[in-house]
Amino acid sequence: MRNKKQSWGVRLAGILAVSLGLQCHDAQQTATAAERDAAPSDYVVATTATPTVPDSVLLTTPMPIVAAPDEIAALVESDPVAFVRHCRESYLRRGVSDYTCRFTKQEFVNRKLGAVEEAVVRFREEPYSVDMEWTKNPPAVNRALYVKNAWVDHKGSELAWFRPKGAILKLFVPKIKQPIRGKRAKKAARRSLDQFGFLSTLDLIIEFTELAQERNESVRIHYVGERSIDGRPTWTFERHLPYTGTEVPYPDALLRYHIDQEWLVPTGCYSYADHDGTKLLGSYVIHDVQFNVGLTGDDFDPKKLGF
Repeated sequence: MRNKKQSWGVRLAGILAVSLGLQCHDAQQTATAAERDAAPSDYVVATTATPTVPDSVLLTTPMPIVAAPDEIAALVESDPVAFVRHCRESYLRRGVSDYTCRFTKQEFVNRKLGAVEEAVVRFREEPYSVDMEWTKNPPAVNRALYVKNAWVDHKGSELAWFRPKGAILKLFVPKIKQPIRGKRAKKAARRSLDQFGFLSTLDLIIEFTELAQERNESVRIHYVGERSIDGRPTWTFERHLPYTGTEVPYPDALLRYHIDQEWLVPTGCYSYADHDGTKLLGSYVIHDVQFNVGLTGDDFDPKKLGF
C-alpha cells in the first residue's frame, strides 16, 4: 500500500501551481443581449450563483472602504504606474487582514487552453494563507491548502496540502503534501499558490514594469477606459512588455487589468502572448469579495479542515 501511495504522489506532483495572481477569460460568459452588445471583449459577467461559504468564516460584515477621491481618479489617466503604487499603499493602509471570494481562472498550459475553473477561496494576509476549494472543473485536485513557511521539505522547498479528486483515487491517497514550485508545478500551471491575491497581483504588475525600466527595455502602461466586473465599475489598463515567448524575463506581451474603482484592487487580469490580445495565456477573476471576515489559524489548519 505504501508503494501505491508513493506512486500516486509522484503522479499528483504536477498539479501544484494551482493558482495565480489574476488574469481572465473572455469566453463562456453569460449576459443579456444588451450587455453583450454594449460590452467590450473583456467584459466579465458572473456566470453562476455564489458558492456556499460555511458560516464559520462569515464572522463579520465586509470591511468599509472609502471610494477613491477625485485626485486619485485623475491619477488614473495622468500616471498609471503611480496609480498602481498608490493602490498598493492604499491596500496596506486599510488593514485588510483576510477575505473570502469566488475565483475563476483559465490558463494556457501544455500547449492548450484549459477549461474555465471555479473555486471558493479563503485568504489571510498574515501569515499568508490560501484555502482553495474547486466548485467547477477541478484539476487533479479539488482542494489546496497553503500556509507560508508552515510546511517545508528537506530541501527547503515550501509545501502545500492537496486533496485529489475522484473517489477511487482518494481511497489510496486521501491527501498529499507537495512543493508548490518546481518543474512539474511549472508544467501544470502558470501561477503558484503563493502568488494568489490582490497584494501579490499588484506586486507582480510593479515588479515586471520596474524590471523593464531597469533593463532599458520597452514597457508601456496606459489607461484604456472604464469597464466593469460583476457590475462593479473598474478602471482598465494595458501593459505592454517585450515578451519573448517564455516566462523569462517577462510573463506576457500584453496584460489587461481591471482596478475596482471603490476598493482599488485588481479584480481581473487578462494575460496575452501577443500585443493585439488574441492569444490568451492566463485569465483570473475574483468575484463576490467579502473583506475582513475574521479568519483565524483554525481556518487553515489541515486537521480541523479534515485534510
